[in-house]
Amino acid sequence: MRILGEFFYLRGVMKKYTKSPLSCDKQIDLLVSRGLVVSDRAKAEKFLSQVNYYRFSAYCLPFEIKRHQFHPGVTFERIQKLYEFDRRLRFLIDEALEVVEISLRTAVSYYLANKYGAFAHEESKIFFDKGKHAEWIVKIHEETDRSKETFVEHYKNKYEGFPQIPIWTAVEVMSFGALSHLYHNLLRPDQIAIAKNFGYHSSVLSSWLHTFTYTRNICAHHSRIWNRQLSIAMEVPKQGDWRAVNAKRIGSVIFAINNLISKLPIEKEIRVDWQEEMNDLLNNPIDIPKFYEVMGLINNWKESLLWN
Repeated sequence: MRILGEFFYLRGVMKKYTKSPLSCDKQIDLLVSRGLVVSDRAKAEKFLSQVNYYRFSAYCLPFEIKRHQFHPGVTFERIQKLYEFDRRLRFLIDEALEVVEISLRTAVSYYLANKYGAFAHEESKIFFDKGKHAEWIVKIHEETDRSKETFVEHYKNKYEGFPQIPIWTAVEVMSFGALSHLYHNLLRPDQIAIAKNFGYHSSVLSSWLHTFTYTRNICAHHSRIWNRQLSIAMEVPKQGDWRAVNAKRIGSVIFAINNLISKLPIEKEIRVDWQEEMNDLLNNPIDIPKFYEVMGLINNWKESLLWN
């Protein structure tokens, strides 16, 4: 009984949720009562009819003196600008990670196919952890079996052995996460050989892919990203300006993407256009204390070799 009593003491007394839903108009009244300046109620109401109030409230936090009390003079439009900044940031990161993912699919499939054959990914001997490979390949077969891609259906109807398919088609079926796991579990010599395509140490590339997968999932769920502390921080090189980078913030991902796409065999226009759009976004900060710091961007990021 003593143990049970201590459990309830530590957990606290649970209470029933009693808050009632509010109309968009009442939501605005609540924000105004907390000190937010709303100059155009119609526009604010329209925005909240498109963006869930609970989602919007997360962007209010940097503008509050304490919870539910805004700094004097903070406007609805100012918070909306932060929301739009975050939305555009997610879009640009996701856009660049698509380029990285496709390049990785190509590099992995080309190398493994030419060294080990069409079904290289099926061979446990080329993987470090045989148990993880066994679990991984089951999931790949399940993904393949669920796929409705034309090339998968063609293979299924023409060749035996399905859901085993060649590596160059398998990489087009598997998720970014599954691709990252494949690379992470390869024997070190093969990791090193593939990493040379990207210009980084294999352990750095493996770590980046893990963080990229996590970041891609954040973007896919349209979650706040600009000041998020990353649950899966990346390993960064231990030289130059990298030493000042906060690997637990999204700025590290921005720097990593920028450096990585500069080494990929892609059209110059793709890289230049992305850098210009990101430059345009970052050069128009929202008026919030320590705006760049909470993103994890170093003070001289504009002049840093990580960006230029």
